[in-house]
Amino acid sequence: MSHYDSDALSGLDPWLADVLRGLCPAKRKRAALKLGQALRRSNLARIKDNVEPDGSPMDKRKSRLDRRGRVRSKAGGKMFRKLRYARRWQVKARVDSVELSPKGRSNIPEVHHFGKKGFVGRGPDGRKIFTRYPERRLLGFGKGDDQLAIDIAADLIDRD
Repeated sequence: MSHYDSDALSGLDPWLADVLRGLCPAKRKRAALKLGQALRRSNLARIKDNVEPDGSPMDKRKSRLDRRGRVRSKAGGKMFRKLRYARRWQVKARVDSVELSPKGRSNIPEVHHFGKKGFVGRGPDGRKIFTRYPERRLLGFGKGDDQLAIDIAADLIDRD
């Protein structure tokens, strides 16, 4: 999931850069780690609620059909049950940046975030069935995330 909304915090970048420039590299890395952890918490809360970062609801999941074509399970319900845990996401903090990404070789976040084609199951004849998933933005900056960055920077300034 290498693409991100680069202009989401563009107004915050100059101010935060000035604050971080005054800190030693170890404190900058600690600030990046705290920011990454806070962003992970807010993004996972949104994933749990099936809400995109801009506040709109995610597209509902499709109904599943059995072999005869009848509805096996109703559409809706919670999606991304295993992706809602912090242990499934890693925060890579560096002196100048922070990155939030899925751990391991997880294909599910990428398929849903970018709306790619993914494996669904097998048909009655054993053939693989693929479908194109709607784009559901899992990671991004929400309304309160800029305030998280300001609070973390203010906390670091207060400690000095």
